[in-house]
Amino acid sequence: MIQTGKNALITENNVNVRKGATTSYQVVTKLSKNTVVKVIDSFTNSTGELWYRIEVGSVKGWVIQDYVAPSNDDKPAPPSTEVKTIYAAKAPVRKGATNSYSIVSYVYQNQKVTIIDTFKNAAGETWYRADLGSLKGWIHQDAFDSTANPPSPPGSETTDLPDIGSYVYSGQNGLDVRKGATTSYASVYKLSLNQKVKVIDHFTHTDGTAWLRVEVNSSLAGWIPADSVSTSESLNLDLYVTADVANLRSGPSTSYSILDQATKGSLLKAVKSEKGSDGHVWYQVLTSSNQLAWISETIVSTQEQTGYSVGSKYIVGAANINLRSGASTQYKVAEVLKKGTTVTILGEFKNSLGQQWYNILSSSGKKGWVLSSDMASFQLVSKKLLSPTVTTSGGDQYLNWKKASNFSVSYTTLSSNRLKLTGGLTDVELPSGKIPGIQSVETFASGAEKSVVLTFEPGYSFTMRNYNDKLSIKIVPFGLKGKTIIIDAGHGGKDSGAVGPTGIKEKNVVLSTALALKEEIEKYGATVIMTRSTDVFLELSERTDIANRSSADAFISVHADSFSSSSNGSTTYYNSTVNFNGPRSKTLGSAVQKNMISSLSTYNRGVKEQNFYVNRMNDLPSILVELAFISNPKEEKLLNSSDFRKKAAVGITNGLEEYFNNF
Repeated sequence: MIQTGKNALITENNVNVRKGATTSYQVVTKLSKNTVVKVIDSFTNSTGELWYRIEVGSVKGWVIQDYVAPSNDDKPAPPSTEVKTIYAAKAPVRKGATNSYSIVSYVYQNQKVTIIDTFKNAAGETWYRADLGSLKGWIHQDAFDSTANPPSPPGSETTDLPDIGSYVYSGQNGLDVRKGATTSYASVYKLSLNQKVKVIDHFTHTDGTAWLRVEVNSSLAGWIPADSVSTSESLNLDLYVTADVANLRSGPSTSYSILDQATKGSLLKAVKSEKGSDGHVWYQVLTSSNQLAWISETIVSTQEQTGYSVGSKYIVGAANINLRSGASTQYKVAEVLKKGTTVTILGEFKNSLGQQWYNILSSSGKKGWVLSSDMASFQLVSKKLLSPTVTTSGGDQYLNWKKASNFSVSYTTLSSNRLKLTGGLTDVELPSGKIPGIQSVETFASGAEKSVVLTFEPGYSFTMRNYNDKLSIKIVPFGLKGKTIIIDAGHGGKDSGAVGPTGIKEKNVVLSTALALKEEIEKYGATVIMTRSTDVFLELSERTDIANRSSADAFISVHADSFSSSSNGSTTYYNSTVNFNGPRSKTLGSAVQKNMISSLSTYNRGVKEQNFYVNRMNDLPSILVELAFISNPKEEKLLNSSDFRKKAAVGITNGLEEYFNNF
């Protein structure tokens, strides 16, 4: 038996590390042969199996004794208080003596470090434990190899930090000047864009992050990140978005990731320009939330756009406005718009005469064109989120807004745990005071329309519902624990569903799988609501009524597919054309499909948009899974197997856990 606290070796490839000490627990990772692990506990389960709880890097879990052996590490004794020189340009310092351990700091070329231990791991690599003063950690031998990493001559180190005594310009509006050289220090002042300050000191952390101490005025000084300033003034150019939706990216080309989006007419402050790989000029801009991002010159203008927002609704404020069949006065009048009626903007067009026309859907359902000069009386339909309150129900916390009228709200999730609410909002009242789980709630204007951006604390997410009279956001911690899941076993009673070649009925297969899924989900501490737990018939509307009346977090409908004897594989469906929670449904579907395929080893037919009633008419994030084809004799046999149903339940549950562990 291997003692707790000792290192051990994994003896085979693809060894499962599980959440608990039996094979029924979920696999958290797989380890390869000769991986060095630390034994932190041991346990003999009810079947007499000995399991070791191991730690490798940031991962902890259980491995059966069959695949764990004592480690015969060769550990040379280091010279006491030996000082060695780093020859690598930059080398990571890790928690343990393999590359699988997390990085705790970095060391840099020509840095002297005190060695307090050495260790040769199972791969034959020598690692040195270094005392860096504020922390200790392990550095690979290659960092000390002078032949592979020739040192720089003394005094030849270069830095891009501005000279002490020189002046720099703030690259942001509202840049915090802090009491100390980390973001944990309090802000003592905020610099405006292009504000000039004097550099009076430098500080570089062990991870390479550099800060400047700057003099704001004769009586005020503080610290700012070195990468937030430049030695010349920023561009400071106002740009207006000309596309309906513009992507804001992390770098100056479309190959970079999308950080945020801006709608037509949004004002952006350009601080820098650069020619991209596509040949176009790209602007680095400050967004309305004071974040730096890049946007192409092709979708911005220096002139403010004064048009009407596509997708928005307006009230006609004057009588006898002509709706024409084309974008010119030569086209016939399709309808005369009545005062007080509501119209929707579908698009816009500038004709050969230079006239601006808008494509409009009237309240009677007709589409046509209205000249922009005839639209002066149009008033944006009021969409207000009012009287925000924070309430608690059933142990869950909610942020609620009253809606001044019954209107739809749209949302997108952004980087850095942010949720953006849109949909032509005209007025938003912000909540006061601290909301647990939420860092901030902000509004941003784009012409007459507003959006709301909620930034969540790390480890928190949301479930959102759009009711006729209110918008409700449930603030939830990561993980499946504490969530409520609705499981819908398809068909039932008089509706047998599809029938396989040997007479196996879909209704029975999916009910058995749904009950197994319930058992798996409840292991995580979640609550399950079944639309049916026996062989009874339910109308589709009864199934969605159960969901829509609940405060649940997700809905999963379980089915078996049927087409031909050769059709095969598993599919997950969602709906975003009608379902308010379409964006979350798609994310849920992707997580479940990936894990279900991994568990079942069936052909992956993908995640697809469809108009199934139980998804379309559902207010929750909802999906419909097709486990396999009951019409295929081979897959019918699988569906009739309790082992296959169990694997399906495990895969779907793993997908739920992944979904609820991400924003």
